[in-house]
Amino acid sequence: MGGCMANGIFAREPNLGGMANINGSGSFVLSEQLFRKRDHREVIPDDLRTRLMKYDPVESPAGPSPVLLMHGDSDEVMPIEGQRDYFHYLKQKRRRHVDFIVYEGVNHQMTEEMIRDLVGWLNGKSERSVER
Repeated sequence: MGGCMANGIFAREPNLGGMANINGSGSFVLSEQLFRKRDHREVIPDDLRTRLMKYDPVESPAGPSPVLLMHGDSDEVMPIEGQRDYFHYLKQKRRRHVDFIVYEGVNHQMTEEMIRDLVGWLNGKSERSVER
């Protein structure tokens, strides 16, 4: 759950200089709904929904720092929809640099391509087409 924790911390700490997030989710309630559907469990109980919303990045003010979200489109552990929802939230709330790179055919893993893209982003050189 490292990617979720990183998104949660980033959402609550406005003085961080930026964030690169790999295979996480910044939409906790949506991700929990997807987990429950996948696992054939009941809907989210109200008390759990309330607790999740308290920490959910899409329920927090979006700071101005740059963000890179990276996710495999075939992730069987962390559904990409949570990260995509967070990306759209950030795009609506932010004025600065927010990128989302989706990796075709990649499961819940880190690939050499992802490492190259991450290093390029950190160095200010994006060599891939990204959603902006």
